Amino acid sequence: MTKRLSLSDFGKYFRTNSRSPIDFVCRGVPNLLHDLVFLRSYIHDASFEISKIRLSGKTLRIPMQRDRWERYKTSGKLERVAAKLIISPVLALKWESTPKTRASSPSNEFLIRDVYLGESYWDRSDKADIVLSSFGKNRPKLRIIVRDPFSIRLTDVRS
Repeated sequence: MTKRLSLSDFGKYFRTNSRSPIDFVCRGVPNLLHDLVFLRSYIHDASFEISKIRLSGKTLRIPMQRDRWERYKTSGKLERVAAKLIISPVLALKWESTPKTRASSPSNEFLIRDVYLGESYWDRSDKADIVLSSFGKNRPKLRIIVRDPFSIRLTDVRS
């Protein structure tokens, strides 16, 4: 009989009783893919206004409102908190299926379903793409083209 492998409890590291704001930085390879799982959990269902995205130099700042999923098990309810996603160095932003309103004009709100590394990350070049995808039939996506190595940081904004 083969020995069964038991993986660590992700929730043990993710969940918290602390009300302190988070300051989460994704590490580089080989930890980046693991850290993206945590980032995905932190920003799942977060929303931001497209008009408030700022690309200053090569630094992208996205102010957002996020649900504190890491406190859900403790509090039994979802708390919302202001946060900022900071990514650098950014080379370009590309929208795919920009969010639409019923009047077929671009919506100003983007609701995050997922974050992942796009195809170019695996091409062994000095560029990568970080993708924020939304909900819907033609899922809107924001493709963030970065130079590798890059940094991703999520910080809660103190009230």
